[in-house]
Amino acid sequence: MGKTFWNAKPDLTTKVEQAELNEVRPEKLPIVFDLDGTLLNGDSTSVWMLDRIKMSVWRTLAAVVAIPIALPLTLYAQSRRIGGSIFLWIATVGLSEPELRRSFASFAFNASVGKGVNWRAAGLVQLEKHSRDGATVLLATAAPTWLAESLSETLSVPVPVVGSSIIRFLGGWIADYHCRNLAKCEAIRRAGYGDRWAIAYSDSADDGPLLSGATTAFLVNASCRDIKRLTRSRVQFEQVAW
Repeated sequence: MGKTFWNAKPDLTTKVEQAELNEVRPEKLPIVFDLDGTLLNGDSTSVWMLDRIKMSVWRTLAAVVAIPIALPLTLYAQSRRIGGSIFLWIATVGLSEPELRRSFASFAFNASVGKGVNWRAAGLVQLEKHSRDGATVLLATAAPTWLAESLSETLSVPVPVVGSSIIRFLGGWIADYHCRNLAKCEAIRRAGYGDRWAIAYSDSADDGPLLSGATTAFLVNASCRDIKRLTRSRVQFEQVAW
């Protein structure tokens, strides 16, 4: 977590209304949106995995058996990738890459019509405004890149995606590179977008490094816990409710 990378002052946190957000002007630096909880009203990967698991009796039974081991692992940052991979493998074992991508595309279509997870209308308005103004806009998410790309492709203004990678393992799929926290900033840099951004939007204190790397940072639908965590870490941000 942070160190000197989180270098902003905690006493500048203010509430920003949507009208004020609309006055933000894009810069040459990219504008970065988190996906789950920021533009979507839930965790896309978890909802997709649950849908997949519920489609099969044996997948459901396997997930129930795995819960005592896998679920506690997801509660801690150091082991979250392992715990998530257990459920991901159960949800995907037997799927080829084309089948997996089709499953992601089907989920994304359902989200576009309000099934499964829903897009936050005010967030999409802001994303589309930045795009129309000529800014370089991207999604940076802990969700698998293929899933996030499928979701992006349903938007009126599709945007590039930086996300987590998954790999084949024993007939299923597991997490490889987990695009979260400092790793998300590194993934953005490796994708060619640099290590500073004009504006960043996120709903989570886990994105402290992302918010800290932005000239202007917005914490979306902030919880008291996330506000306290970011303030203690000296991250400068403004709040907005979508």
